[in-house]
Amino acid sequence: MKRPISQWSRSGFKYWLKLTIDLIFPPNCAGCGVAGTVWCEECNDRIIAPKGRSCPACGFPLERGVSCSICEDWPNRVHVRSFACYRKPLSSAILRLKYRPDQALANEMASWLISAYQRTGWIADCVVPVPLADVRLRQRGYNQVTLITTSFAKELKLPSFPNALKRVRETQSQVGLDRQERHQNVEGVFRADSRILQDHSVILIDDLLTSGATLKNCAIALLNAGVVQVFCLTVGRA
Repeated sequence: MKRPISQWSRSGFKYWLKLTIDLIFPPNCAGCGVAGTVWCEECNDRIIAPKGRSCPACGFPLERGVSCSICEDWPNRVHVRSFACYRKPLSSAILRLKYRPDQALANEMASWLISAYQRTGWIADCVVPVPLADVRLRQRGYNQVTLITTSFAKELKLPSFPNALKRVRETQSQVGLDRQERHQNVEGVFRADSRILQDHSVILIDDLLTSGATLKNCAIALLNAGVVQVFCLTVGRA
C-alpha cells in the first residue's frame, strides 16, 4: 500500500523544482529584461500610479468635471480601481503575460491588485476573471487574467470562479475600434451564472482598462445574475 505524499513533500518538491529551473533558465524582468528576477526594483520605481483629484467611481485622476468619460454611465453598484497607468515598464509586463503563461509574473501582478484592493475598504465574497474569447483561449492555451485571479484569490483566501462568467458569442478584436464601436462590439456578449454568484459581492479582475466597454458589460452581466456589488480591479489603465 502506497503512503500518501505529505503536503510538505509536495511543497518542498515544487520549491526545489522551481529553484532548479531558475538556475538553468534564470528569470528576466518583464519590464526591462534584466536577468535574475521577474520584476526588478528599478522597474517597480518607474510605475506611474494615479495621482491628483480622482473620480469617485473609478479612482483615476479627473481631467475635467466631476466624473470621467469611462465610468460616468456605469451602474452605481459598480466600482473600479486600476493599479497604475498603462505606460512602460508596466505595459511591457502586461503584454508579456498576455503571450507567455508566466505564473511568477501573474503572482507579482496579483500582489499589486491586492494592495489596491486593500486601500479601497471594499469587502467582497469571491473573485471572477474577465473571460477570454474561445478562439483566443484555444490559440494561447490559457487566460492570462485567470492566472492573476487564481493568485489573488489564494492570497486573500477568497473563492475563485473562473467559469462563472462566460462569453456567449464571439466578437471581433477591440484593437482599432473607437470607444463607441468597442461598446457596441461587446454589448450583450457576457452571461453570468446566477446559481453561483447570486447575492454575492464580486471582485472582477482584468489586466487592462481602455474604453471600459468590456468591464462595463461584464459588470452588467454579473448584476443581471443577482450580484449585489461589482468591484472591478485592473492592473493597468490606458
